[in-house]
Amino acid sequence: MMYIERWWGEYIGGTDDTCTLIDYLANREFKMEIPAEINVKNMLQDFQLKNAWEIKDLRQTKDIYFISDNGYRQDIGCAINLLMDVSAIIVECQKNGKVCLPDLGGGIMDKNAVISLKVEKEELALLRGILEDFIHHSYSYDLEEFCPKDDMREIAKQCKEINTELIGELENLMGHENIVKFQE
Repeated sequence: MMYIERWWGEYIGGTDDTCTLIDYLANREFKMEIPAEINVKNMLQDFQLKNAWEIKDLRQTKDIYFISDNGYRQDIGCAINLLMDVSAIIVECQKNGKVCLPDLGGGIMDKNAVISLKVEKEELALLRGILEDFIHHSYSYDLEEFCPKDDMREIAKQCKEINTELIGELENLMGHENIVKFQE
């Protein structure tokens, strides 16, 4: 059972953007019982988010995609969907050390499709900042065009829970004294 199961499947982990993310994650060779390690920094770069340090720029999705090995461009409809999913998967890897792609969905049947996300403090701080911005400014995001207000409030609530979970990982990466500065 996945730790993130309480969030995964409807708002977080249940979008077309989730399927695109899973396609990206599955786009590698898997070895029996050895999780494929994926660097979050590289993942963000592969989705054209290498200069995504201005959080407000992610409120409206523009040119976020990856090119698959067979040369097809796979677009992301709402950047926040991608970033919420990545954040939830980081929490899963933080709790269980890995995640089985078949558990995430997307029709992946290979039981060896297991990944582990490697995240550095800069990317983790960025993701936490984006979630925090979404929590406080959710109606500024393009996702609002597709979701009723009640759903947006529920998504923001789930983002707050995920963000709280990410604090522990950030403490590990930065040290406890620096986490206090980050929260101010």
